[in-house]
Amino acid sequence: MKKIISCLVGVTASLLCASAVNAASPERFKGHMMLLADDLLAGRDTGSIGHDFASLYIASELQKMGVAPAGEEGSYYQIVPFKQATLDMSSPKMVVSDGDDSVEFEFMQNMLMSADINNETSSVSGELVFAGFGIDAPYLNYSDYENIDLKGKIAVILSDRPHDFPSEEGSHFRRLIADSLVKSGAIGTIVVSTPTSEKVSPFEKRKLYVKTPSTRWLTKEGEVNNGYPELKGGATLSLEAGKTLFEMAGIDLEEIFEKIENNESLTPRPMGLTATLEKKSVHSETTSPNVVGVFEGSDPELKNEFIILSAHSDHIGVSKNSVLKDNINNGAMDNASGVSTLLEIAHEFHHAKEKPKRSVIFAFVTGEEKGLLGSEYYATYPTVPIDNIVANVNLDMPILTYRTNEIIAFGATHSSLEDTVSSTLLKNEMKLIEDPMPEQAIFVRSDQYSFVKQGVPAVFLVPSLATEVKDALAVSPQTFLAKHYHMPSDDLNLPIDYEWAAQFVEINYAIARDLANAPERPAWNSDSFFSTLGKD
Repeated sequence: MKKIISCLVGVTASLLCASAVNAASPERFKGHMMLLADDLLAGRDTGSIGHDFASLYIASELQKMGVAPAGEEGSYYQIVPFKQATLDMSSPKMVVSDGDDSVEFEFMQNMLMSADINNETSSVSGELVFAGFGIDAPYLNYSDYENIDLKGKIAVILSDRPHDFPSEEGSHFRRLIADSLVKSGAIGTIVVSTPTSEKVSPFEKRKLYVKTPSTRWLTKEGEVNNGYPELKGGATLSLEAGKTLFEMAGIDLEEIFEKIENNESLTPRPMGLTATLEKKSVHSETTSPNVVGVFEGSDPELKNEFIILSAHSDHIGVSKNSVLKDNINNGAMDNASGVSTLLEIAHEFHHAKEKPKRSVIFAFVTGEEKGLLGSEYYATYPTVPIDNIVANVNLDMPILTYRTNEIIAFGATHSSLEDTVSSTLLKNEMKLIEDPMPEQAIFVRSDQYSFVKQGVPAVFLVPSLATEVKDALAVSPQTFLAKHYHMPSDDLNLPIDYEWAAQFVEINYAIARDLANAPERPAWNSDSFFSTLGKD
């Protein structure tokens, strides 16, 4: 933690953090939100003083509730070291040649690059090879790497996946593309937008994030995790720029798009082109804490098993390119609401008449907005044996501006957690519903995925996102996602329903309690792909 925080809160922490133990739960919840989503914290960006302040507040609340420290060196903190790289916006250059003519693609017009986490000056030249989607998925009997030679070459891949892939498994293997490229010997990548990727993440929107530093955590040995130094350069092309590139190679990109829509196989091949990619980056290092506490179980044997409840405490900070007067992204719903829920669950355990049989870990992780980094660091360097963590329940962006009697548990269908969650909800007059948007693959897009990769069954709980909201004063999930998600308007001016928030706490506490008291350890379903992860 930064020294300035200790000086700042010496006098004021008790005033900011204090709430009567017996105060109504809605009032306690509101108290957490008032601090966590205040402008003073400047959007809780990873590595910022604002996030450090939030972390100190969380730790002090755990201390008040008798939740024991479970970080490092007897503290509540697990300090995560990060390396960051910021792109020199004047430096990116990409030139493609067919041997006779050359075309230079224009940075921030039809071509984007991100900072290089490994080198401050980057340059790579090589032959271009079309490598389909760049996916190697043996579990799905699929590979784009058969019968092509990428050694020492730059791979050209499409920002998509086979449309007949199951969404969650497909998204998992897309996240492994860099690993697959390195194994194939590639030295760089050019990613081409597709009609599908334009719908999900438009090229114009991606421009907004180019100035955002690339961030990775450092291993205990000081190495950049998932830095992939073998890949010396990369670029992303717009839809039209992609067509230009493929036209230079004499390949009809529209025909390839049609094959994708018809689920026909693609044909990776050399493109008969060469490319040079160059850029410069500025490097820095910072740290940011995970805050971890544990409530010890009561059973002599089961207390050595842990249910881990997680919520990310960071957000995206201050918008540098905003034309709005308010440029602080307070992150009230994302994820001050999740943090507040988890703090109130800890309060429920503290005041319960009976202690849970299993131990319960409360993990408030950093760096989620940078790519699930804090949770990945904890799952890699857990403060208890990873084999003793039997389940994860994650809370990320519960939108508490409307009421519903339906709950989504992303990932529940993959494990025995579904039965526990469903039965607990029924006892609380709530209903577990199916994932309303499986194509989004949300199960692999928040912090539970870090534990899933280590073999831990997990669920990600949110109020229904398909609810029809009739209250004129409420904000529907659809409206929130369209107008407030990752915007300065995700703040305390939203019509937050604190009575409903308290009920949401009770629901999640009941689920965590029932998991902690269940006689059997949660298990993956034998037919789930995710049961294959975390095994040597």
